[in-house]
Amino acid sequence: MTLKEVPQITMRAKLHNVGKNVLVLLMSLVLVLGLCELILRIYNPLGFRIKGDKIILPINKKEIIHHEHGLGKLDKVVVHQRNSLGFRGPEPPADFPRNLTIVTVGGSTTECFDLAGDKTWSHALGVKLQRDFQRLWLNNAGLSGNSTFGHHILMKDYLVKLKPKVVIFLVGINDLGVRGEREFDQRIHGVNFRSLERFLASAAVRSELAAAALNLYRYYFPKSVMINNQNDPQEIDFEKLPYFEVSDTARAAMIKDHQDHYLRPYKARLEKLITICREHNILPVLLTQPVLYGEGAAEAGGVDLGHRFVAQDMDGATAWQVLELYNGVTREVGRERGVLVIDLAREMPKNSAYYFDLMHYTNAGAARLADIIAAHLGPVLAQKFPAYYQGRATPTPATP
Repeated sequence: MTLKEVPQITMRAKLHNVGKNVLVLLMSLVLVLGLCELILRIYNPLGFRIKGDKIILPINKKEIIHHEHGLGKLDKVVVHQRNSLGFRGPEPPADFPRNLTIVTVGGSTTECFDLAGDKTWSHALGVKLQRDFQRLWLNNAGLSGNSTFGHHILMKDYLVKLKPKVVIFLVGINDLGVRGEREFDQRIHGVNFRSLERFLASAAVRSELAAAALNLYRYYFPKSVMINNQNDPQEIDFEKLPYFEVSDTARAAMIKDHQDHYLRPYKARLEKLITICREHNILPVLLTQPVLYGEGAAEAGGVDLGHRFVAQDMDGATAWQVLELYNGVTREVGRERGVLVIDLAREMPKNSAYYFDLMHYTNAGAARLADIIAAHLGPVLAQKFPAYYQGRATPTPATP
């Protein structure tokens, strides 16, 4: 062995020792984390109830929305606040099981992103119901863009654990021509690396340790994030919608395509939502989707939306016929499964004062929607949950 070889052997030995030390350290870390995971699965002294539940929602988030453009149908400044559940509405009561708890589920027409928290139809519905029902708590779990695929994830991974007594589904519009989960539906489950909190929230589904870390993170770090959102909600000037008319042949082909490929899977998804609710003692309620275009839409500023472009390759008349296919399935499922269906598609007036675009509501529209829902829902709640009812007499359902 030459003198030049001695440093080389010494260096190799040092690297070998460092590698061994790193390996021992990693193995020890894995062992410690595994032991902590095992202990927390057997006994969790921290008492946390929220475990991430595969729901990646903006917890305790506040946004200030500025509507600087449009036709003046929306408030200029709107405060959009989410609570500790990631929903819109009051915090859950400490004695949750002893309350008449209701959650509304849907897409953007439920979330009502561009309306203040106290102007959404969910909030207005809660206020109306509180006149006749004691200990009533209602939250808005609408997520813009979500279809019944996303609703299924929300139910299975979160709401069945929260265990509200009633879940109201406003469905249809986001299921048109949908074969599988979309980005909107997928954003609330699976492992997410967009931030430390979202990673812990997604990992918490399978790990008690991640759940503990998530809750400690949320406890010790600021819980409220203020975002100024310069939002353009695309209020529509209906007179500027281009003239567009679909031929009878094209319309028939579109309708047949939905009938052949999309309606049966949509029905199966609705039935699955109902099954999940009933398996967990939750009362399901279905709402059909109202829009401004379609039959009886002459009040849209005097514009005939039936022959205006309202969606891809569709005029208003065609788009309404297609949407009514899905609303028809919702009605059918309600009849077959004995579920209350509140037919907003037929009862909500097609008045442009109630919509700032073709489907999203103004403050007045959300209030009108809540009136219709309350008239049908109140009597059912009084019958199903009499202990909470404090009205003067048993109400009767409203007649469409």
